[in-house]
Formats: sequence, structure tokens, C-alpha cells
Amino acid sequence: MSERVTTADSVRNVDGYRERALHWLVLSGNRAAVAAVLVTAVVGFFAVSTRVGLLAVGPKSAAASAFASGFISGTVTLVTIALSINQLILSRVFGSPNELFDQLGGTRDLRRRVRGHANESAVPNDPAEFLGLVAGTLTERANRLATACENADGDHPSDVDDYAAGIGAYGESITEKIESQTAIVNVLEVILGTEYARNLTATEWIRNEYGDRLSETATAELHAIDDLLEAIAVTRQFFKTLSLQQDFARLSRVVAYTGLLALVVSVALALVYRTGSVTVPAQYLPLIVSVGIGVIVTPLALFISYVFRAATIARRTVSVGPFVPPEERSDDE
Repeated sequence: MSERVTTADSVRNVDGYRERALHWLVLSGNRAAVAAVLVTAVVGFFAVSTRVGLLAVGPKSAAASAFASGFISGTVTLVTIALSINQLILSRVFGSPNELFDQLGGTRDLRRRVRGHANESAVPNDPAEFLGLVAGTLTERANRLATACENADGDHPSDVDDYAAGIGAYGESITEKIESQTAIVNVLEVILGTEYARNLTATEWIRNEYGDRLSETATAELHAIDDLLEAIAVTRQFFKTLSLQQDFARLSRVVAYTGLLALVVSVALALVYRTGSVTVPAQYLPLIVSVGIGVIVTPLALFISYVFRAATIARRTVSVGPFVPPEERSDDE
């Protein structure tokens, strides 16, 4: 195709150990596992620091006041934030009948579009299977476009052949990465990149540049491809909404659970200290304090792990159309 406009023939791949590790940390990894890694790092830091004498946790240290005031107030504040997030999620699921009908109507209209282009009686309810159907139909329509151009009388532009091949490969790359019955966030990962935007622009360019030279059949296939790319763009944003709502609802629950445990441990560690002495042998204090701090920071570690993913998804899905901010484009280059 022209150097000015090209298709994206594959979704983004994560290569290299460093990039994979970062991808796992901020997006693909289980959030509890990510939080466990953060907590382990904190426990290890305090265990080593107290062992070598860098940090003091003995009877005459300031550890008691830290557990009695700073950690308790911090835990209560974090739990309050989690409950506020829960209220925000609840506000998103409420609405008047008219608003709910509008939401339902928009979702059903998207499904009708895909069903019509796929020539199916119904489309799957499973997000992964739905996106797989869109991608498979996109590949099929691209192949039909190539066939229609080959069967047309006279020469046809080579740019259209390149375009059809690129769109078909793009659909195949999505299909290869989709697994049925997987979590919405894993489905969303596949289409987080800006490839759909490049392909929408390429479709517009092909239509404007060669539309008058294409047969009716080829024009119809081009329209179907454009519609399916729009479906991917809308599906991407819709899955983002569902994924973030699920994550934040889960976050509020786990922070409430671990926040209560962290509060109890903070109080318990504060009561271990007496004036000038402790209730346990002093040699065990570094281990007890390190593990206790690990329990106390668990709610914060969970909060950070979920914020990592929410911020990454929000940044990479900031655009719903072919206008892509430079920062988002740089992620895919």
C-alpha cells in the first residue's frame, strides 16, 4: 500500500523478559499475586534492615508509637477510600428505566451489527467468543474483498490487495490470541493497542482513493469491514468499562477484608511494647515486626496492584476512534 496509509496486520506482541515482567506487573498478572510480590519485597526490606541494625525496633525505639498512631490511621484512611470506590461503582450500576433501556439498546444494536455481518442467527454472550466472532468475520470479509477484486473486470489496484491481506491478517491475529471463557481483562488485552485505529484510517483511505473503481460487491465488503472495525472500537471501550467495574468492586471487597486484619495487627504490635520493655523476647522482634508490617501494608499493596492495571487500561484506551494521542501511539511502536 501507499507509504502514507498502511494497515496493522497484527495485534501488539509483548517480547523480551523485561517487557513481559512489566506487562505482568501492570496488566496481565493476577492482582493478588502482584500484591504478594509487593508485600514480600516490603517484608524482605524490613527483615534485612532490622537484622543489620539500619532500623531500630527494640523496646526503646519509636516503633510502638508508629504502630499505635501512624499505621492505624493510615489503614483506616485506606479502608475509607476503598468504601468510597465501592460507592462509585454502585452509582454506575443504578439508573432510571430510560437510561437502562438506552444502555441495553446500544448493546443490542452492536450485537445486531455483528450478527448481520457474520450471517449468524445469534452472537455469543461470552466476551471472548464475541470478539472471536468479530475477528473471524473481519478475516472472512477481507478475503471476500480480495476475491471480489480478482473477479472484477479489468485491473484492480494493488493497494486494495495489500489492504485486504492486512485486514485479514489482523483478524487472524486476534483470533489466535482469544481463548473462550476467559476473563474480560484478558480479552481486553488483545485489543488494547491502536491497530484498529490504523485500520479504520486505511479503510477510509481505500474508500476515498479507489471507491469509484471498485465493484458493488467489493464496495459492500469494504463497508462491512469498516463496520466491523467500528465494532472492535466500541467493544474495546465497553470491555474496558466492564473490566474496571469488576476490578474496583473486587478491590473494595479485598481491601475491606485485609484492612480489618491490618488494623488488628497494628493494635496488637502496639500492645507488644511496654515502657522500656516488650512482651516477647527481643531477639524475635525483627521477625515479628517485619511480618506484622507486611500484613499492615497488604491493603495498600492490593490497592496499588489494582491501580496499576486500571491506570494502564485507562491510558491505552483513552481514544475511542482513529484519533490516537502521541503517548498512546508510542506504546505500540
